[in-house]
Amino acid sequence: MSLYEGPALKRQRTYSSYAEEPLSRSSLWFEDGSVVLQAESTQFRVHRTVLARHSVVFHDMFLVPQPPDEPTVEGCAVVHLADSAEDVYHVLAALYDKNYNIRDSLPYPAVAAMLRLGLKYQFDHLRDEAVARLTSEFPNNLEAWELLPSEYTHIKAQKGILFDIINLALQFSIRSILPVAYYLCLDDIETLFSGEKREDNTVAQVPPAVLSACVLGRDKIITAMATHTLGWLNDTDISQECKGKDKCSEDRATLTRMIWKPLPEYTRGLEKWTDELSLYGSLCRPCTDEAKRIHAAGREKMWELLPTFFGLPDWQELKNFD
Repeated sequence: MSLYEGPALKRQRTYSSYAEEPLSRSSLWFEDGSVVLQAESTQFRVHRTVLARHSVVFHDMFLVPQPPDEPTVEGCAVVHLADSAEDVYHVLAALYDKNYNIRDSLPYPAVAAMLRLGLKYQFDHLRDEAVARLTSEFPNNLEAWELLPSEYTHIKAQKGILFDIINLALQFSIRSILPVAYYLCLDDIETLFSGEKREDNTVAQVPPAVLSACVLGRDKIITAMATHTLGWLNDTDISQECKGKDKCSEDRATLTRMIWKPLPEYTRGLEKWTDELSLYGSLCRPCTDEAKRIHAAGREKMWELLPTFFGLPDWQELKNFD
């Protein structure tokens, strides 16, 4: 069974030789382990060689001789970490349980821990894995966006996850995922303002600056799609080869009312062409073909501009941050 499938910590009581407070022994406790990591009040018995192989920081740490009078647990040196026990558990589980490599979805706390501690201790492959999962959920190119499923695939969904991922990306400068993450926030403006309650009853929220960027970005998207994706509705004649100018002009007016009144949907800026936009074939063929061409070019332009709608740098600069 994957280590991720079980409870993160076993509440087995043990007592340290150097502290009176009771400690919890993690399920990650190997009898042949050579070092004990302690995070908060939880201890993990693991192997120096495993840590040193994957982390430059631990490799260098273990080169420093251990003072002979330092307390031990079952003969193992104890390394105290300032990280949460949950984060340490998830990172050690990733090191010892290779199932996380087969691209199954992982809980958000595991991905966040891989990023946080991957950066801190230079577990580079864990950091890269976390970034890969984040960018797969929030792509930075239009082709990947078009193939994006409606549900999370590499990170298990949970309440508040979108806001938590935004805060994580801001904290660790994974900035290329922000345009799509901000765009997805627009789906529920009320929750964007109020926050979303997690399973533990805490509330996930975005910073005020992100809230402002999203609200202003929505208006910019609607304004821009009138010029780009839906720019063909503004033309006197969509196509110079129109086969029925009066009919197509009437259809264009009908589409304009349908799309823009009472309130426009911001999602039309990046949506693919649908038959609805030709009134299901009512527009003549030349006008339909020209409208499709303008619409496709407009979508590419809208994607190119997406970061700027939210006050972010362009895509290339964002990718350079990751």
